[in-house]
Amino acid sequence: MVCFFDHGGSLVQNTAFGKYKSFDDEESVDGNRPSSAASAFKVPAPKKPGNPSNSARKPGSAGGPKVGGSSKEGGAGAVDEDDFIKAFTDVPTVQIYSSRELEETLNKIREILSDDKHDWDQRTNALKKVRSLLVAGAAQYDGFFQHLRLLDGAFKLSAKDLRSQVVREACITVAHLSTVLGNKFDHGAEAIVPTLFNLVPNSAKVMATSGCAAIRFIIRHTHVPRLIPLITSNCTSKSVAVRRRSFEFLDLLLQEWQTHSLERHAAVLVETIKKGIHDADAEARVEARKAYLGLRNHFPSEAETLYNSLEPPYQRSLQTYLKNSGSIASLPQSDRSSSSSQESLNRPLSSKWSAASPASLAGRVPGSSKGVPSPGTLQRSRSDIDVNAAAGAKARHAAGQAAGAGRLSAAGLPPGSYASLGKGRYLYSVL
Repeated sequence: MVCFFDHGGSLVQNTAFGKYKSFDDEESVDGNRPSSAASAFKVPAPKKPGNPSNSARKPGSAGGPKVGGSSKEGGAGAVDEDDFIKAFTDVPTVQIYSSRELEETLNKIREILSDDKHDWDQRTNALKKVRSLLVAGAAQYDGFFQHLRLLDGAFKLSAKDLRSQVVREACITVAHLSTVLGNKFDHGAEAIVPTLFNLVPNSAKVMATSGCAAIRFIIRHTHVPRLIPLITSNCTSKSVAVRRRSFEFLDLLLQEWQTHSLERHAAVLVETIKKGIHDADAEARVEARKAYLGLRNHFPSEAETLYNSLEPPYQRSLQTYLKNSGSIASLPQSDRSSSSSQESLNRPLSSKWSAASPASLAGRVPGSSKGVPSPGTLQRSRSDIDVNAAAGAKARHAAGQAAGAGRLSAAGLPPGSYASLGKGRYLYSVL
């Protein structure tokens, strides 16, 4: 107990300094959740009877989220790609003087990250140190990529950690490696992507969003065909969240990658998108339709075959999406022809008949060509005329005329022909 005098000279007892410093007063154990796990390691502070000062914690004390922690205000914990970009270079500055010094530093980092018994803040600092080395130009030194291969297991272990801040730093680090190294980070990306997918359905937002952001960076910057099966296999996951994200990643991949990087897995892409269009989840189906548009840009014939294999309801849903997205030109050829069928019905028939001369039309009807209608009279479709009724009417009309009038009998015309209809109209007009 510490005693001191206030400004009035009165003796005041201060028990705050008698409180033992607990584990919770250190850096926040988990930037996303209250440190329930840390309470088991908490050193209890002695309390004196009748002294309530130790039971209350002031707002903004050390137990709350830190400004530099992984959680945002409100405890949401979600992070995005902008947060990653800021964290890429928000690291301590280091200098590399020789390849040997770089090798020793990387070995020390691997030793810390490979043992989860090390304190969590040591592991986060080691992950930041990797980014510091990248900023300092470590990729230009001989032996860097060899030592980087040895860190694959350490990165996977960090991404599986129970502490969200360690997971967040691991995701930021592999995203930075992919951004800086590009396709040279192929082995590291192939090793870490399955672990990142395991973070997607995590209930802790900081873990789930960190994993998703890291996968997006890898898809954008490391175009390795071996990553395609890792993504498509998750499109059939039992987790709805994983399926939604997987089709989103597949759409991003089809937008970012070149066709030659996709050719080996074209059949897998087609089959995966087809399953996505039939997915039980509405959002997953929407993402699969987006991926279909990307597939058509790379493989038009395969995409049209896929479209033709769909049931009519799914075809209509896909048509609606493509039209709403302004991608009419991306509709399959069969669909474009059917969508313009109404226009063909309203198209005038003059062009159809203009190729035939009046003389050739007259040759189809025995007798004079005087009654052959001009092409202009055939502008209208006659599908609504009962051919049998018209032939009967002409027969009755012919029977009422004089036997020697020389009129053309309806029996001499081929029943149902356009010429007979035209001739009948001529007979009516004479009367």
